[in-house]
Amino acid sequence: MDFGFDEIVDRNTPEDIKYQKIEGIDDLIPMWVADMDFRCPKEVRDALTEIAQRGVFGYPEADESYDKAVTGWYKRRYGWDVDSKTIIKLPGVVLGISDSIMALTKEGDSILIFEPLYGPIGRAVKGSGRNLVISDLVLKGSRYEIDFDDFERKVRENDVKMLIFCNPHNPAGRVWTREELLRVGDICLKNHMIIVCDEIHADFVYSGHKHIPIASLSEELRKITVTCTSATKSFNIAGIQAANIVIADDTMRRAVDKYALTTGAFGLNIMGLVATRAAYTYGDKWMDGLCEYLKGNIDLVKERLAGTKLKVTDIEGTYLIWIDASGLGLEDPSKFFLEKTHIRFSEGTFFSKKADQFIRMNIACPRSVVNEALDRMLKLPEIY
Repeated sequence: MDFGFDEIVDRNTPEDIKYQKIEGIDDLIPMWVADMDFRCPKEVRDALTEIAQRGVFGYPEADESYDKAVTGWYKRRYGWDVDSKTIIKLPGVVLGISDSIMALTKEGDSILIFEPLYGPIGRAVKGSGRNLVISDLVLKGSRYEIDFDDFERKVRENDVKMLIFCNPHNPAGRVWTREELLRVGDICLKNHMIIVCDEIHADFVYSGHKHIPIASLSEELRKITVTCTSATKSFNIAGIQAANIVIADDTMRRAVDKYALTTGAFGLNIMGLVATRAAYTYGDKWMDGLCEYLKGNIDLVKERLAGTKLKVTDIEGTYLIWIDASGLGLEDPSKFFLEKTHIRFSEGTFFSKKADQFIRMNIACPRSVVNEALDRMLKLPEIY
């Protein structure tokens, strides 16, 4: 089935962050911020058009049809049974993480993350007055792993109260295995820690791997986990902010819900509600086709960059390729590629101070665009 993933969609609008103009560059290829260049499914567009044409945008409330769509998606895609009463609706995943920090820990408490990691998560910890503890992931060959000895030692030494976890991991591309998740969960249970898991990339998992919500592994883990999910990455509707935060424990859920109410940032806007419901109701085949297409793009990048000084990390999930450019001996690889090729990548330092030799490449775009970017890169003598 043709879902139109090869179509070049014109995104040249003043409000589009990804395609914002850079002075002196009129042929920019933006492969940085994590949204896709594909149109969302027709059923989502139709649902949004129907609301827009109605012309009345009153206060919305998610009903049974919304809950059924969300929990049905969890069940079909991940084999996860979720009671709709355990879901808090919020405008975004990072907001859900931030609210959980504020509601479930105290100022001065230690919170651990694995780096490299999506930058706003660490900022949310530090900005809340909590102590940020970092355990570095270890790159073994072309695949990242958790250093469990370092993780457990830092948990004990810092009396860590919360782990903010990411699965699939951005930017490392890992889809954590059942064994890894159980080991993470065991350390958290032994040390009486809360787990906040960012699972926004859960639908981007490739052959040979399976997304497993950590909360689904046992009753004990279910009770200590806040799972942050959203349809926005999966269906390219990030500008229509909506997230579903699953918290099984009544006390934890009430605390997060209460804190969210004090901020005024709670609930879903009408477009986010309608888009999410339509996506989760009708989007299975589209999502399957998308993952197949993205895997083709990933394979293309790995194949064409093989033999260069650019080392491509194994990508088991997400549509974001983490590339080690240290072989080029540059002070700032992302700046180098922007100036030399007019390709904008995400800087490695956005994810870790130690990742200054890395770039993150977003390949969620038509294959012709990926090939054009690779053509430009491969013309550079510096990468050989």
